[in-house]
Amino acid sequence: MGFKNFWISGMAALGVLFATTATCAATNVACVGNSITEGYGLNGATTYPQHLQELLGSDYRVTNFGVSSMTFSKKGNQSYWNTNKFIGALESVPNIVVIELGTNDSKFLMTHYPDKGIYNYNYDAGVTLASLAEDYAELLSTFKRLDPVPELYATLQPYSNNLEWFITDSAIVNQVNPLIKKVALESGVNIIDLHSQFNTPSWFLADSVHPNATGAGELAKIIQKYITLSKPAIKQNGTSLEVSATATECHWYKDSSLMEGATGCKLDIKEKGTYKALVKVDDSDSWMATSNFEVKDIGTTSGEEDETPPAKILQAKKRRGLQAEGDVKYFDLKGRRL
Repeated sequence: MGFKNFWISGMAALGVLFATTATCAATNVACVGNSITEGYGLNGATTYPQHLQELLGSDYRVTNFGVSSMTFSKKGNQSYWNTNKFIGALESVPNIVVIELGTNDSKFLMTHYPDKGIYNYNYDAGVTLASLAEDYAELLSTFKRLDPVPELYATLQPYSNNLEWFITDSAIVNQVNPLIKKVALESGVNIIDLHSQFNTPSWFLADSVHPNATGAGELAKIIQKYITLSKPAIKQNGTSLEVSATATECHWYKDSSLMEGATGCKLDIKEKGTYKALVKVDDSDSWMATSNFEVKDIGTTSGEEDETPPAKILQAKKRRGLQAEGDVKYFDLKGRRL
């Protein structure tokens, strides 16, 4: 092989290497949500997903799939299920999905105020807490059925209070957020508590619902913190599993099913299987899932799992998959394939 042909082959191989590595390294983040995600009232200012892109950097690709006024409930004519953005989020092959929905679902639960001329007639669609829970569980399941399965982050909704829009913070605190937490715990997905962390008055527009320009940036900081947080790790010590993080509250899962009553951060085990824990990670009501832990033998001791942020784990898997498929060819200085 002549030098010219070798040079062309080498450069082509390097081109494939750089192009495919750049493509595979990007971690897709789908920001699913309502007007808080879409950026209502910002009038051209940077939205929270745009801020999130800046915070995460070029290793990530963040897409805004927010739609104003949408609910996670399937009932009514303002359901996120019926939007093109929902289809787009599913088809975007997301590695991470942040689900910020529920503020508008509080409208179904608002008490009427006839003395103020406020009647919640637009949202009487036979919606109950039970039907809301079913729809939210199905929303999580829909994303969990994607291949590859994305890392899901369900958000407890931030403070919102606007009677004219039928939104009350009391409904969010007492009904919507407990429902979201319960379903997310049952499903074993990450939970980001926005309500306790995003409630500073100066971060809101005058409507007391939507973030202003400053608030959009602060909201992105909260989301970014949990996306990049190292996963809690599990280690096996004989007949028990233990979360290595300094945690006091955990929920355990075996073969993808919640283990009823298993709420300590140490679990006695009697069976082989795939285990996982959801761990309360700070003073807010935020929870992070460990990676799956395979118990192959009862009575042995294993080291801790690698405490790597989930997005970095995804990137490593993609790179390993690329190398395994043999998409990149390497040559020595004589033009021979390595």
